Amino acid sequence: MGKIKQGILGGFKGKVGTVIGSSWNGIAYMKGLPQSVKNSKTAAQIMQREFFREVQQIASQLTAEQLAFLFPSSPQGMSRRNALVQQLSADSIIEDDSKHVDLANIVTLGNAPTADLPEVSITATRSNITISWDVNNDWRVQHGDEYPTICVFNITRKKIFLVHSTVMVGESGEQSFSLSHDAFGVGSDEYSGFMLSTGSKIALVGFGTLGVVNRPARPPKKSN
Repeated sequence: MGKIKQGILGGFKGKVGTVIGSSWNGIAYMKGLPQSVKNSKTAAQIMQREFFREVQQIASQLTAEQLAFLFPSSPQGMSRRNALVQQLSADSIIEDDSKHVDLANIVTLGNAPTADLPEVSITATRSNITISWDVNNDWRVQHGDEYPTICVFNITRKKIFLVHSTVMVGESGEQSFSLSHDAFGVGSDEYSGFMLSTGSKIALVGFGTLGVVNRPARPPKKSN
């Protein structure tokens, strides 16, 4: 119980309700007791917060130079990294009350002009990943001597890579190249990806002044 001194307007010591009175160097102080605050975060809010953290972690894997490759034109009103976050966020999937980026459903990124580029297949073994394409179309006939870049997603580990092809697009037939699996994951991981046109007539090393010439056309939006 608190004890009041010097009348009702004086200081007091002890606890009165939710207020504690004390004095120091002859000065009276009052402070409220700590109050427990109910967590107002809903399950949906927590799920969205975790999803945003996942998107940010994926987007942070690309360097500024790689982002400039995907976005030759600087997006209006936002940074390239935020534009990537926005694009990744557009493809999401909810599983077991958790929300994740659906890397398997992403077929294009960036703001370069679009084109109907060949679909790629990515297979993995314990030691290598092999990237291949085998479709005949007008674009390949016109760009057969070009060295493309492949956007590779490790779906299992939520990783994103930009990989330069060591072979030309080719005018027709199957083309493929293999890389050591060590940098990308393990043999049991699931992969997806798509081709980006660079316009380069020589095999690329690094990025430098590299820029996207074309990216795959976006599929039509799904109707509800």
